[in-house]
Amino acid sequence: MKKYYLLLIFVFIMAGCQSRQPEEPESKTLKVLAFNAQQFNQLYGNFFLATHPNYTLNVVSIMDSLEAGTNITTTIEELIDKENPDIVVNMMDSFSVLVEKGKLVSLEDFIKKDKFDIEAYSPAVIDYLRNEQGALHGLAPTFNSNALFYNKKLFDQYGLAYPAGLITWDEMFEIAQQFPSLKDKENRQFGLYYKNLYSPFMMGLTIGEGSGLSMINDGKFTLDTPSWHNVFQHVALCFKNSVCYDPNESIKKETRDIKTMEQESYPFLNGNIALAIDGFNLYKILEKNKDADETFEWGVVSFPTSAENPDMGNGIEMNDIISISANAPDANNAWEFVSYVAGKNYAKLLPQINLTELPSRSNSDMEDQKIAAFYQLQRINNKLINQLRDLPAPLITMMDEITPAYMSDISSGKISVPEALATIEKQLNIALSHAGK
Repeated sequence: MKKYYLLLIFVFIMAGCQSRQPEEPESKTLKVLAFNAQQFNQLYGNFFLATHPNYTLNVVSIMDSLEAGTNITTTIEELIDKENPDIVVNMMDSFSVLVEKGKLVSLEDFIKKDKFDIEAYSPAVIDYLRNEQGALHGLAPTFNSNALFYNKKLFDQYGLAYPAGLITWDEMFEIAQQFPSLKDKENRQFGLYYKNLYSPFMMGLTIGEGSGLSMINDGKFTLDTPSWHNVFQHVALCFKNSVCYDPNESIKKETRDIKTMEQESYPFLNGNIALAIDGFNLYKILEKNKDADETFEWGVVSFPTSAENPDMGNGIEMNDIISISANAPDANNAWEFVSYVAGKNYAKLLPQINLTELPSRSNSDMEDQKIAAFYQLQRINNKLINQLRDLPAPLITMMDEITPAYMSDISSGKISVPEALATIEKQLNIALSHAGK
């Protein structure tokens, strides 16, 4: 009888176990503020939902609220207050402002709690994302970076050694000057092309920024210094000798096939430029074309730096910095999303998902070691864009109006670099003081 009761109890227990269904995970909804909802879902949302089926993403497009002449950061701030999103996806400029205004949550506690690995991240990306107190308020799954490309054929032609390792701006300009300028319209040749060449003056400011310099200190323009003199001396000489490629003098071809359009967008592809500072897209095109044109041999090294700050540069862009809003109803749920798109598993998918940007996480699976050139920088100086953003619009216009003439006068020998920078500094400071009244 006792055995009968024990058997009966066992049957009931087993029946109960079999009838009990596994509990479904709690349904969760995250509201996301991103520039373009469709693009966000293609890059991030769909992959997150595939691995987190209990989540729903409600994506608000920033672009739908933008109007002509509207500042995008102001629009984002207004949408944060209106929509109360859990996740905010920013570009670099907006991210810095939102961190300063306390609109984004620090991720430090989440990172420590989950022992979230950021060691494989590009050091320069992490350096930019940390605020002055060292806290991270966002993570960027991808980034774009510049590097220094070189044409092996031209170096061989003039018997010059290929660039190797980290080189300084001074060294780069010295190398570029060793390539004679050929001014024949049919056979132009240049020592250097710089992607961000909007004007010689802006080129100088950008190089100075990457070297750790600042055009404004203690509320005043400070361009009349030995360090700035050196930068602009290199730039002026580069244009005076026609060593620097000037896009304003380029000849547009009538044919509009893909190859021609690529060559116009990336002049290094023409084969007549020895050195080019350009981005990851150029690298992708060169890799794509290597089988079709085996005669075009090239190499790439890290972005130039200064002797004073050999680990610092600029030329890095992040279009999608993923952050948790300070208004997030449940920051833990939001962190689940951030940690996924910034994590190791998603990073392995990126080379197939995002063909135009670099994964912020470098990994040993990367086949081409040339890619390492884009990961060498340790620190980023990004003061210039922030300083320009804070200047009154009329002063920016004035800068654009007066600086071309001074740069032209330097190149023609009418005025020295120190004299030109001293005059520009004085005029800009006068305008700045009047703007503040």
